[in-house]
Amino acid sequence: ALLDLIDEQTDPTIATYAKEGECSVRVASKRHTLEEAAEAVDFVVEKIRERVGEFMNSEDDENLAQVVGKKLIDRGISISACESCTAGMFASELAGVLGISAVFDRGIVTYTWKSKIEELGVSLVTLEAYTAESRQVCEEMVRGLYAKTGSRVCVSVTGLAGPGGGTLEKPVGTIYMGCLFDGRLEIREIRTGRDNRNWNRHYAVLHMFDLVNKMLEE
Repeated sequence: ALLDLIDEQTDPTIATYAKEGECSVRVASKRHTLEEAAEAVDFVVEKIRERVGEFMNSEDDENLAQVVGKKLIDRGISISACESCTAGMFASELAGVLGISAVFDRGIVTYTWKSKIEELGVSLVTLEAYTAESRQVCEEMVRGLYAKTGSRVCVSVTGLAGPGGGTLEKPVGTIYMGCLFDGRLEIREIRTGRDNRNWNRHYAVLHMFDLVNKMLEE
């Protein structure tokens, strides 16, 4: 979407920096005055916004966790998380946001059936009928977390990080995340198509933050 702008650049210059699941775009100018440079950068940023605005999370060099954390803090919205396949990665990323202690209540790792039942009240019947890596269990996890914490935003995740354990119907990389915000529930399913355990877990965390971010915007 930006290739033609990059190919035609002179000043300002456009540089892209890609990492797993996220991409940063740097716009810089060497005009004669600060005012001219700022005006030129603003013009290019607006062009970029027109092209990819729906995918832009920040114009202040913030990652997605920082964007979400800042929104929660600014609006005084409490959050808790329960994680299975990501085993606390979401909570760890969130805890890295400055000032998050004002709104972050707790993160719970419920890796086993036993922990899902004891910590979140997930039904054994549901686990046996659908397996732990299912939309149904993801929903019971997030509802159980709300019952336990009362946080306005509750987030859950469960799935098959791999490299083994997949089936034709539910291949490795199938992951479910749920978000309950002020009584409104959304469950997202992703299928990464990869059997790389670490990549799948990291990608799931990004989707969790994206899900929370979108629900906060609605």
